[in-house]
This record gives sequence, C-alpha cells and structure tokens, in this order.
Amino acid sequence: MEFFVDIAEIEDVKAVEEYFPIDGFTTNPNILTKTEKTLSQNFSEYKEYIEKTGYKLFVQVTADRAEDMLAQALKLREYFGENLVVKLPAVKEGYKALKLCKKEGLPVCVTVVHSLNQALLAAKAGADYIAPYVSHIDNIGADGIRCVAEMVEAFKEYGYGSKVLGASFRTAEQIERLAGVGCHAVTITPQFFDMLIAHPSTNESMYMFNKSWKEKFGDLQVTDF
Repeated sequence: MEFFVDIAEIEDVKAVEEYFPIDGFTTNPNILTKTEKTLSQNFSEYKEYIEKTGYKLFVQVTADRAEDMLAQALKLREYFGENLVVKLPAVKEGYKALKLCKKEGLPVCVTVVHSLNQALLAAKAGADYIAPYVSHIDNIGADGIRCVAEMVEAFKEYGYGSKVLGASFRTAEQIERLAGVGCHAVTITPQFFDMLIAHPSTNESMYMFNKSWKEKFGDLQVTDF
C-alpha cells in the first residue's frame, strides 16, 4: 500500500517522513486555503522537496472547462516535473480533461469519487489513480469500504491498471479495513500516522519491559555491558 500525506504545509510532511515511510503527499483546493503562505511559496517548497526526495505530488486543477483543466495540468507539469500527478474532479468536464491529459502523457488522479460507476469510467479512460472519499460515501448512506472493495475487484476483473487511492477518513480502523480489501493507496493527515501505530497492548508491553528492567538494572542501558 502506498501512503501519502494529505496536507498543505511542507513542514508537516517532513515531520511525518522523519518517522514513517511515505510515497509523497496530496493537496486539494480546500487544503491550500488553510495555510498562511502564498500559493507561490507553497509551490516553491513543494518543488524543491519532490526534486530532492523523488516523492509524488498530487495537485488539483481549479478550472471548470476541460480545455482549461488541460492547460492548467500542462503548466503544473512544466513547473513540478515528472513527479506530479494531476488531480481532476469526477465531473463531466473532468472526464473530458482526463482523455486530453492522457493524450499528453500526464499522470492523472480522478478525485472526489463517490461511486463504482464513476470509478469504472475513469479507469477505462486510463486514470492512474482514482480517489474515493470513504467517509463521504458513508455519509450518503452507502458503504465506503465496500465501495472501495468493489473498485479493486472490478479493476482486477477488467484488467484496468488504475490504483484506488482511498481518501476522507474518520478512524484508523477504516484504513486497516481498506488494506484488507486490497486498496492500493491512501492519503491521510499527519495525525493519522500516529493513530495507525497506536495500540494499548503495545503500550502495556513496553511498560512491563521497562518496569522489569529498572527493577533489575536501574539506570543501566542494554549497551552498558
């Protein structure tokens, strides 16, 4: 499974990378409004970081017409280079833009996906990633995990090379369940990485290890031999 950090501030991505394996990071128009930095400042930092690390960067277009989406995608690709994945919305103009972008050889993620039908059409058109909003799907009365499972199975059945990139989570359990159904990737906030490894039994075991050691050896360390 690929893990991406869903954030605007590059410092938060670096903080996650210090502890956990990641494959890159994702942004969206809403996230980019949550930072005090200008778009130019953020993009400059993104560019420097992905050139240094080789990580993937997902940036979403903001245009409404397919031709304008393509123009933005090409400009973003020219600026960020080959590590960029262009995000296109799962709306009619987005599907047209997807076909145009693939003709230009651009990696594309179709985002804000809420149904298997949306995912199938995007996969058939050659989307590299397809991002279902898991909790949003739950909110409209469907089952987000089941929807992802159906996408994974359908792509395998029809030989589509698209990867399912799960997004929009409330709990770490959702991500664990996605792994169980073969979801290819997830994008999560920095706080979620800590949640993924948190477990009370691990904490209890470590408490007993430390207690036993101190009772026997005090402040000595395992390397003090």
